[in-house]
Amino acid sequence: MKRWYDKHPKLARCLECLKEMESKARDRLVQEVIELINSSNARHVMEDFVMEFPLDIYRRRWYDQDPYLWLIFNSLRYADKVLLGKVTKYLQSNIEMRKFA
Repeated sequence: MKRWYDKHPKLARCLECLKEMESKARDRLVQEVIELINSSNARHVMEDFVMEFPLDIYRRRWYDQDPYLWLIFNSLRYADKVLLGKVTKYLQSNIEMRKFA
């Protein structure tokens, strides 16, 4: 079964990059993505769909280990194309900057 974000290859690459990042750098990016979600027209995504978010009690997926990552992955699943584009663009520019820093 494919992951929801595989339909968005650029975003998928960015989300997978978060997995390999140092936690301090990743935490900053995660907080800023949450701010992007909350400041967008789609800020209702978290509130409206939180009951739909899958909760794996065994925390098998890498992002299930961190509640903020879990929130981002599940919020973006219900986001519109505009928000997905903003998050993708933000992550691309900030992850690239960190690779070469």
